[in-house]
Amino acid sequence: MKKIIAAALVASGAVLSLVACGDDDSDSASVTTDSVELQPTSTAEETIAAETSVTSTEQLGMIDQGKLDAFVVAFRTGYSDLSENRDDASIENIVIVSCNDLSNGVDEQQVTDKILALAANNDVQPTPEQAERIYDLVTPACP
Repeated sequence: MKKIIAAALVASGAVLSLVACGDDDSDSASVTTDSVELQPTSTAEETIAAETSVTSTEQLGMIDQGKLDAFVVAFRTGYSDLSENRDDASIENIVIVSCNDLSNGVDEQQVTDKILALAANNDVQPTPEQAERIYDLVTPACP
């Protein structure tokens, strides 16, 4: 059931992302990329400890920007209290750190425990169940 809910949130986020792009038939040139190299974000708010940040994109590889955008939309939609007054980069950091950990062989429970800290927003802490659902949203975004 969790996988179905996660897939629905990701799908709705992807649809919302596509709708937001639009097609204005103007003469201005636009550039679209299917994937981009993400640089680690570093603000005091989401820095848990030195080991939770990605130090280079070689550690992480490529994350599809569409999947990353879909995660941000799904996170904002599903967890408004955890996303209030957060910029997209701080929410993207949940994916970046989690994918980095998974690519380094960290087990699911440890990644989920770290998501508890990464998803926290000021005094609002996610429940363990929310952290598990966020984990289910993160994994499809990982390369």
